[in-house]
Amino acid sequence: MRSWFVILFCLFAFVACDNVTFSPLVGKWQLKTVEKNGVVIPVDTVWYNFQSISLFSLQIYQPQKDNYLSFEGVRTQEDKVVSITIFDEIVLAHSDWNNINRSFSIVDMNRRRLQLQSEEGHLYSFIKF
Repeated sequence: MRSWFVILFCLFAFVACDNVTFSPLVGKWQLKTVEKNGVVIPVDTVWYNFQSISLFSLQIYQPQKDNYLSFEGVRTQEDKVVSITIFDEIVLAHSDWNNINRSFSIVDMNRRRLQLQSEEGHLYSFIKF
């Protein structure tokens, strides 16, 4: 009888933990291409890190210096629109961002691939890293 109580307790505890939801974006995504005005530009030195429901980090590898730049920020998401704010304006000199605030629409997403479209209409394609 005692073992039934232990099994039921574990089952209820497992179900209670299931109430915690995580965004499918959570994780590290490597940018592979950016499509601007019909031109596809290959990229392999940029990562978008959706660290939790609200934290964000942009990492850029500089091969000529063998150095990583990291920019921290926050994000919000409403339906298929992701808004990101980076805390440091230095990001503007090292990326194609023209503002520390950016919004993207999720075009396509699964466990391995992500496509975001910027407000300017550029298409960013990622793979899960």
